[in-house]
Amino acid sequence: MPARPSRRHLLAAALTLSASTLAGCGVRLEDDAPDIPFVPKREPIPGESALLAVLGALESGDAQHSSQRADLLRTALRGAQVPDAVLAGATAPTSPAEVAAAFEASVRECGPGLLRLVGQLTATERIVSPVGAKAALWTPPGTGAWSAGAVATTALDATRATMYALEVVAGQTTGAVAKAALTASQELAALSIRQTTAAGDAVQPLPLGYVRPEDVTGAAGREWVVGSFIRLQAAYAGCFGRLDSDRDAALEVTHWMATAEQVSRSHFPQTLPTLYGDGKHQP
Repeated sequence: MPARPSRRHLLAAALTLSASTLAGCGVRLEDDAPDIPFVPKREPIPGESALLAVLGALESGDAQHSSQRADLLRTALRGAQVPDAVLAGATAPTSPAEVAAAFEASVRECGPGLLRLVGQLTATERIVSPVGAKAALWTPPGTGAWSAGAVATTALDATRATMYALEVVAGQTTGAVAKAALTASQELAALSIRQTTAAGDAVQPLPLGYVRPEDVTGAAGREWVVGSFIRLQAAYAGCFGRLDSDRDAALEVTHWMATAEQVSRSHFPQTLPTLYGDGKHQP
């Protein structure tokens, strides 16, 4: 005679059947759903509170392309299984200090798959919004070497390439363009010094040369420099995906992106993109 199933086995089978039946009926985990036996409540994703505050800030922001940036974040959060009802309840922080804190917390706390987008959103906020102009609200850049020194080296190489473009244009043009190129190169030099420190032992020697167009005078030279700044932002943004284990460094990258844009805006302004670092608005 076959052995009778134990009470424990029968209970496990019942639990499995209940969960399968609920899933088949389309039961979805919602934050405000009533307790259903054997169905766990949804756990928030990493950094969810900060991310929702950022979403609310973008939705209520009046900066150019703010609504498009909100759409990007909303789509990403929906892809991370944040329910629509939760997204619809996102509200903006009530003070500039809280807005800056929400963006910084989102960089520190979000999951790895969201880090690049959140980093770019934070850098863009620092560039385009009045909150970004309030330096006291944001964490200052570091002073020591990063644990991921090779990532800082990647950023440094991109900075050097932009400085090269500026110095070539400064040497082969005259007047206001030459002066602007020289000043911009000097301003980027201060950023490159910090990046050299961040790179630590991973820093590499200067390359022997860079690819350059034949014509670097007049409008062609200006276009090359503007494109160099756009590529610089994209190189910085590419660092986020390699900084999951060092969120202080990721936050510092947002500062580098804002600094580079400020240098560019003063001398070689770019077309305002939806998201800085996307590299899509090349001249």
